[in-house]
Amino acid sequence: MKVLVVNVGSTSVKYNLYEMDTEERLAMGRAERMGTPDAVHIHENGQVRVDGSSVTNAMRAILEHLTRPGGPLPDPSALGAVGHRVVHGGEQLIAPTRIDEKTLAIIDECARFAPLHNPVNAAGIRAAREVFPNVPHVAVFDTAFHAQLPPHAFTYAVPQELYTKRGVRRYGFHGPSHQFMALSAAEHLKTDLSRLKLVTCHLGGGASIAAIDGGVSVETSMGMTPLEGLVMGTRCGDLDPAIPILLARDGMDVDAIDRLLNRESGLAGLSGRGADFRDIETAANGGDVRARLTIDVFVHRIRKYIGAYAAVLGGADAIVFTGGIGENAAAVRSRVCEGLVYMGLALDEEANRTKRASEHGGVVEVSASRSPTKVLVVRTDEERMIAREAMRCVSGSTGAIRSVRARPIPIGVSVRHVHLSRADADALFGAGYEFTKKRDVTQPGQYVTRETVDVIGPKGELRNVAIIVPLRKQSQVELAKTDAFTLGVSPPLRESGKLDGTPGITLRGPAGTITTPSGVILAHRHVHMSPAQALDYGVADKDLIQVRVEGEREMTMGDVIVRVNPEYTLDMHIDTDEANAAGLTSDSVVAFDGLQR
Repeated sequence: MKVLVVNVGSTSVKYNLYEMDTEERLAMGRAERMGTPDAVHIHENGQVRVDGSSVTNAMRAILEHLTRPGGPLPDPSALGAVGHRVVHGGEQLIAPTRIDEKTLAIIDECARFAPLHNPVNAAGIRAAREVFPNVPHVAVFDTAFHAQLPPHAFTYAVPQELYTKRGVRRYGFHGPSHQFMALSAAEHLKTDLSRLKLVTCHLGGGASIAAIDGGVSVETSMGMTPLEGLVMGTRCGDLDPAIPILLARDGMDVDAIDRLLNRESGLAGLSGRGADFRDIETAANGGDVRARLTIDVFVHRIRKYIGAYAAVLGGADAIVFTGGIGENAAAVRSRVCEGLVYMGLALDEEANRTKRASEHGGVVEVSASRSPTKVLVVRTDEERMIAREAMRCVSGSTGAIRSVRARPIPIGVSVRHVHLSRADADALFGAGYEFTKKRDVTQPGQYVTRETVDVIGPKGELRNVAIIVPLRKQSQVELAKTDAFTLGVSPPLRESGKLDGTPGITLRGPAGTITTPSGVILAHRHVHMSPAQALDYGVADKDLIQVRVEGEREMTMGDVIVRVNPEYTLDMHIDTDEANAAGLTSDSVVAFDGLQR
């Protein structure tokens, strides 16, 4: 299944295309400066001008790019779903939802709570439905992850009728990112999410903090709209409610107040240098007093919320940072954590300065080893979360997403087969015999031949057993346990190539019969991957990992050996017995479940 994820903003259209069997990102790009004559479509092959007068034009340009000759999408019908990020779903849309006119009407209605976001989200949905008319469209809401906030957390101290009649309450935002952080923390800490108390910090142009207890958001800093809470790029965050009233009494109209608080405040308003934290940090390091105060206010607000949420949770197992600032601004993490010693938090300053989540499988621990409260930095991936939620919605799956940091691993069911040495090939097929290809296997340079051999044991034989080339130094026969019973042999469980002490077997070919002195094994289950994929998973060559099989025969497989080589393609090899027991085929995938505990 291929899923296209679309995120439409006021001046941009961002997109990512995924192959969901492996979660490989097939394409990504964005249309920028929409609404201006200078609109451009930026993608992996460069950038081109685009008609920026409507979102529909941008969608058509994206479709044209994806379906170009040799492109990643043969035609629009190859899409399983289009997933849309929508900021506000109110109280009616609290889960990923297939989009119809009723859903769109609710999204439009919720624009009163998110006037900067929902109208452009809805415009993007309408444009995408026009350009991709025969594909399911799914809305994934920023507010949905916080739908289980308890009443004492979401209720404002205003007359109850404002909630019951107008929906005035706290909703929370950045849901996919907070969900991703929580799941990533659980995987890194090798603990079930239900056992963890986490404070998750999404720090970027928009910023929010959540208190997550057992996987459930029980508090979050943003409120009815994304304006409440932390200091953000252009939003003020927490503010005395009397200030807008004062400004209105002084003659400022509603639109001007809205613009002031949403677009002209926050880091930009405080510093006078715009919303880019990097520019503010550079100015502060150069002695700019106003920039220094901006950072002080920003850090103070974060620390205050973390402390409050630790109190709400009754302690925290980990503080998790993500977002452009949270992931990259080591100085901000250091200053925030300075005041949290009372929580048992000790930062490893060297790790905090030098370790990057992007270089360690998407998550890195920067707290000291003695620290009972861990500090994690996560590279969030909201688009991948949206793709997963869209796929779950379309497929009707109700299970929770449990694995986030690593992509699923495709399965290759390894049926009984033989690897031959040159000498044994000559004896079985004739001197210098050249094998012919029947089909490729997953690993580059290897293929199954049209030729076969018979394998003969003390109690029985297996006819027409496949041969895989290229030839090896020593012949090897890989069997499943039931094959061994049929033949009457007892081979050990071994890695490929480790043949010392293994039993031999008789092989019969068209030119003769041989008996090998050794070489029969039950192949140890293993995963092939490239160095880049190993980095993405946070594993190394020869590591033992666990994988999780989902579906009707759910189980966990341990003792899976990782094999890393630049020439390898990602796949996991299991034999037919294992595949049958788990209900797997060569079209299946399994979920990476961490290093062997």
